Amino acid sequence: MKISKKELIDEHVSLLQCRRAVTALLDHATKFQQEKQEKELLPGKEQHVWLQVGVKKMYPEKKLKPFKIPLKHPLVDPRTSSVCLITKDPQREYKDLLESHGIRFINRVVGITKLKGKFKPFEARRLLLQENGMFLADERVIPLLPPIPVCLTRKDLKGELERAISSTYMHQNQGTCTSIKIGTISQTPDQVLANLQAALPSIIKHIHDGWENVQNLGIKTNSSASLPLWSCPLGDDEGGRWSGLVAGDDASEESSLSEEGDDGESADEAMDADDDVVTRTLEKGKGKKRAAEKEEATKPKEQAKGENKKRAAEEEGTKGKKQARGEGKKRAAEEAEVPIPKKKAKSESKKRDAEEEEAEEERKKPKKQAKVEGKKGEAEEEAKKPRKKAKVEGKKGEADEAKPKKAKGEAVAQPQKASKAKPAPVPESRKAEAETTQHAIASNSKKRKENPEVTETPASQPAAKKNAGVAGEKKKDKVARKRKANVSAKEGLLGSR
Repeated sequence: MKISKKELIDEHVSLLQCRRAVTALLDHATKFQQEKQEKELLPGKEQHVWLQVGVKKMYPEKKLKPFKIPLKHPLVDPRTSSVCLITKDPQREYKDLLESHGIRFINRVVGITKLKGKFKPFEARRLLLQENGMFLADERVIPLLPPIPVCLTRKDLKGELERAISSTYMHQNQGTCTSIKIGTISQTPDQVLANLQAALPSIIKHIHDGWENVQNLGIKTNSSASLPLWSCPLGDDEGGRWSGLVAGDDASEESSLSEEGDDGESADEAMDADDDVVTRTLEKGKGKKRAAEKEEATKPKEQAKGENKKRAAEEEGTKGKKQARGEGKKRAAEEAEVPIPKKKAKSESKKRDAEEEEAEEERKKPKKQAKVEGKKGEAEEEAKKPRKKAKVEGKKGEADEAKPKKAKGEAVAQPQKASKAKPAPVPESRKAEAETTQHAIASNSKKRKENPEVTETPASQPAAKKNAGVAGEKKKDKVARKRKANVSAKEGLLGSR
């Protein structure tokens, strides 16, 4: 029974069959989704309705840009879900371009550098995907991205973007089956059927050889089985499964025998031919058995040879290891013997250094003692100075109290200038002692400069002490002289008054 063209889609597919398949598929998908929602807390993604196209021949061509397939009812509605547009740099230029054309259904514009920088982390990309239901991209950056290509250089930019949103896309693969989105589960059967009617003719146009290369059509969801819509006949007629394919030219033995029988061959000759075939097959079988027996006989010999080679290689390896071990032991013994005299020399040098350090410390001891004694003498003199000052100030106070009080009207007697008191002469014996001590000190200093290693022995310590005592006596004499001079000066002042 012939079907009218009105009841066919693109003169091939039955519209009634498509309606039955779409309604059955949507009923099954809605029931499955309701059962799933009762078990799960969070709703999953909305499933799509896919059209599967199977072809007879594969074409290895691969294209980056997908084919645009128009739909009556778009998969994404820009009124309810946002649309993101990915452009070349600078993105500000394309934002101004959209505003100049009055395009308001593009919610976000992202430049390629911003996409690589700001949205490089996985979390940022996931948020961008959740916020937008559809992604459009400039054709010039499609090799870098998978979204839908759009030509932003056209004059009718608004119409270009609207057509891109209201279309689905066919990605040509290198296999025999291609799937194209034609609807969603939330749409009604009439809307999905209208999309199928609009999309099928343009899908067939983008297939090589058109309907002649199409083998079957089906419809399914993301997780369902495929329901058939159309399939080509299995014969070799035009449009059939095997049309255009040529069978092989290999002639079988049975056809050749039948032709010879038709030409007048007798049954006896045919039997002889069969016997010859049987004998040949038996000879072939015997030859195979003999070859197998020979292989089995030679196997143990080959295995023995292989084992002997392995043993020889292992013995050579063990010999080499033993030789290496012996050489290593010899080297270790030689290295252990060589450093013994070095260690002895090091210990002897350390002992010598320690002895020299002890000798130097003993030499430095008398010098340190003399320095300590000299510092003690200076400290004692500095301690005596404030006492001397206090005594002199006390004597001055007594002299002031002894002065006669002035009477009224009497002329004040002017004090005469005190003559400077001459220091008392130093005895000659002390001068001689001082000269001898200075001479001895100078000679000792010269000897030390000439021979720095020679130091004062413990026997010379009393002489150093004597010299220190002489110096102290000299300082005491100087202090006594100063006191006498001060007392004489004070007496002169009092006498004059």
